[in-house]
Amino acid sequence: MKINSQFISYDTGTESMLVPTGAAKFSGLVKGNSTFGAIVALLENETTEDEVIAKMCAEYDAPKEKIAEDVHTAIEKLRNIGAIDD
Repeated sequence: MKINSQFISYDTGTESMLVPTGAAKFSGLVKGNSTFGAIVALLENETTEDEVIAKMCAEYDAPKEKIAEDVHTAIEKLRNIGAIDD
């Protein structure tokens, strides 16, 4: 899976955004914190949910269960708006 090419990610330094292009069916702006930005960055290349979780665990000092929950939630929300290509 990876981020659909009809979405562009942008990091302001304090928050991360995912913006649809004109070709995307979703109309709006997805905003999140730096953790969301890290998840989106990992989804820029073909990957799996387990790989994203493993990389997040290596980067952040948090319980694996919490990281897995956050990654799963973010991916499902992105899937729901069509921002993920499986």
